[in-house]
Amino acid sequence: MKVMILGQFPMDWSKMEGGVESSLSYLVDELAGREDVQLQLVTCRPEIAEPEVRQRGATRIVYLPRGRLGRITFHRKDIAAIRCIVDAERPDIVHGHGTSVYAGAALQCGRPAILTVHGIVFRELQFAVNRAQRLRGLLDAYYERRCLRRTKYLIAIAPYVQREFAGVTKAQTWNIPNAISPAFFALERDAEPNTILFPGVVTPRKAVDELIRAVALVRRALSDVRLRIAGETKHYPGYVASVHRLIAQENLESNVQFLGFQTEGGVLQEYARSAVMALASHQETLPTVVQQAMAARLPVVSTAVGGVPDIVENERTGLLVSPGDVQGLADALLRVLRNRALADSLAREARAYAEENFHASAVARRVMDVYCQVLNAETGQDGGSL
Repeated sequence: MKVMILGQFPMDWSKMEGGVESSLSYLVDELAGREDVQLQLVTCRPEIAEPEVRQRGATRIVYLPRGRLGRITFHRKDIAAIRCIVDAERPDIVHGHGTSVYAGAALQCGRPAILTVHGIVFRELQFAVNRAQRLRGLLDAYYERRCLRRTKYLIAIAPYVQREFAGVTKAQTWNIPNAISPAFFALERDAEPNTILFPGVVTPRKAVDELIRAVALVRRALSDVRLRIAGETKHYPGYVASVHRLIAQENLESNVQFLGFQTEGGVLQEYARSAVMALASHQETLPTVVQQAMAARLPVVSTAVGGVPDIVENERTGLLVSPGDVQGLADALLRVLRNRALADSLAREARAYAEENFHASAVARRVMDVYCQVLNAETGQDGGSL
């Protein structure tokens, strides 16, 4: 089967930015290892002026320059460039990731197309910090709905996606979470006591300020508590500055450390050394960091937002609190940090769930089943190897 995947992918493979890029890399590598798949990935990058072709194992990756004014033109230039490749390669299946340019290209390519929704733009729009960001979000949300109304085949990374778009799309839908690398399942942990990890970009949507306030409450009981923030701080400078002011106000300078962007190797090291992973977000679709933590047997404390309750069962595979409940977040963190038996139980149950549902090999098998079903529905073929 000849498959073309359209999605965001970095030039430097050691620097996967965000859950979409990392989960896509895990899926691509797993699919490329199958004998019944011929795989090609197409991505658009703003930092290049001419197309580039690279080989990642058995996968051919085509990098295209990203056109300017994409949102305003509904990505016309980028979609035209992608369609040229589709017309030349004539894949059996085109799989678009996201609800922007790659979704539009997949739907306009004239081949059997599947979309995977990774984020819900109209929900994230409420966290825009200025007028320009809000305008971009409004255009993206409009395009998101436009694509979903047209798609016939949809992969939702969590049932939450289905619930949110129930009135928008009539697509045949499969619930398949993002893939997680085998490296997280193989991780040997050596937790440092009272160490909390937040792996993610410091943004208002992730409510890092509320996590800081919760850590201030935890410190009253555990003076040596440490919060390690592993993620970019350049995207929302005003918000990051307010977080730093809060840290100073709470006298937490010795308790909070900003690690900056981490490669996957760095993230693995942080999962290995931490006692608990914390997420205070007000909006998530299905955070890859929660999936990774579950795979790595790192106990999870998170707000019950978006698709998080679809994979984290409170008191069994993690602890969930209401968004905005700073005291509840602090109490949950204290429970895990103080109670080794609880931490071990949560980690063990989470790992079992992750093994069955998130391992890249399991996800790739389910995605291949979808490819075969779609190909059979569209062409009457059996989806076998070409």
